[in-house]
Amino acid sequence: MNVYLITVLLYLTLMVGIGVWRSLRVRDQRDFMVAERHVSTFMMVMTLIATWTGAGSLIGGAGLAYRQGFSELWMSVGAWIAILVVYRLAGRVRHIAEYTLPDILEKRYNKAARLLGSLALIIGCTTIVGYQFKGGAYVLELVAGIPWQSGVALMAAMAILLTSLAGMKSIVALDLLNGMMILAGIIIAVPLLMVDLGGPTAIAAALPATHVSIFGGRNVIWAAAVFFPVFMLLLGEPSMYQKFFSAKDEHTARRAAIGWVIGIIIVDVLICTLAVLGSLKFPNLGAEGHAERVILDIARSGLPPWAGCLLLAAGMSIVFSTANSFLLAPATNITHDIIQRLAGSGISQRVIVVINRCCIVVLGVIAYFLLTHFTNVLTMALTAYTMIGAGLTPAILAAFFWKRVTTAGGIASILGGMLGTIATKIVFDLPAVQAYFDGCYAIPADELGEYIIIPAFALAAVLLIAVSLLGKKPPEEKWRPFFEGRS
Repeated sequence: MNVYLITVLLYLTLMVGIGVWRSLRVRDQRDFMVAERHVSTFMMVMTLIATWTGAGSLIGGAGLAYRQGFSELWMSVGAWIAILVVYRLAGRVRHIAEYTLPDILEKRYNKAARLLGSLALIIGCTTIVGYQFKGGAYVLELVAGIPWQSGVALMAAMAILLTSLAGMKSIVALDLLNGMMILAGIIIAVPLLMVDLGGPTAIAAALPATHVSIFGGRNVIWAAAVFFPVFMLLLGEPSMYQKFFSAKDEHTARRAAIGWVIGIIIVDVLICTLAVLGSLKFPNLGAEGHAERVILDIARSGLPPWAGCLLLAAGMSIVFSTANSFLLAPATNITHDIIQRLAGSGISQRVIVVINRCCIVVLGVIAYFLLTHFTNVLTMALTAYTMIGAGLTPAILAAFFWKRVTTAGGIASILGGMLGTIATKIVFDLPAVQAYFDGCYAIPADELGEYIIIPAFALAAVLLIAVSLLGKKPPEEKWRPFFEGRS
């Protein structure tokens, strides 16, 4: 048995052990959904870094950086700027102190907004979970020769098990380890690979000019198209809000946002740098159709075994931490926002936890089958980001920053963002549209998925503003709670 496989097996065993240990302390939905609201600043920072850094970065973002160089960071800049906005929101989000993001939608708008928001989150989060399974399957294929299809099934089973054991209690504990593993793995890998390639001077001379240009040979429209899905996703990202609900208090939530932006800048820049260096170390991956595996190939064949094992463990941490959080968030939406609302107050706390666990299993299975509808991780990621970013973020931001937004405006925006995402994906996949862009336009047909945010978000924003301005001003009691607790 090789050392890389042993590393992965040890990691998985440790994750299951922590999950079982934490599951023994789950008593009610408060424990399962928001970890008793006792999460400290340091643990909050680690879980936010681990959750946000998923297979979208490890696989999709790395593949884009391999092909286009440092311009891939336009995706990351979207997250960095969004976190600065989140810093302004974190205290007020914790002040509201609910369980889920749709709780906020109902409080600011109405029950219909809650239901639509829950649906957008379920679709978007489940899609995100699907490509985490794909990232983990790549690792298993690389280190153990496990066929891709079997690896996806195994990763799905492990993620479902770990998430259903103890919910947020296990996620926060697992992500404390995962966050440190991610930081250590990539911080060590970058300088080692730079030395192997001859140092900064040799690397700069070998890189194509497009790899170090602002737009990587593209234009500002492309930069906006990859910037905004990430920016809008993060501002409407359900597991982030759920974790802020789990913080000890408002000050803990705000301090965690500061640590998060610092940590995620470090992680994003290093992952991008690793992928760019990988384009020199493994120049044939793109032609072979394996550019998205560049980080994993670096771990397996581009570093000393000890450093490669650490980077592979970091890769597994990236996959599992995001899969866990994005499984729990929509499962909590279904349990808290739909089932409990329909059933009333007659369900016991233990039954609620059981229902939440069942929802995790069902959503995990759906995520597994969603993988068959996308050709690559980047397109799958941007579609999921847009479903949440266009469907929810305009309405969420308006709730906190625009007193004039109306209930009708919020609902119209959510519905428009969701339908706009679905419609754009369908249109972009039409053979006639693909043929048109292949023959007549500067955007290659196989890259149309990178532009999905533009029409979907435009529709959501226009509906939000127009419908709100056409209606009566909302009463003060609707917006007042969202403007309290400013600091």
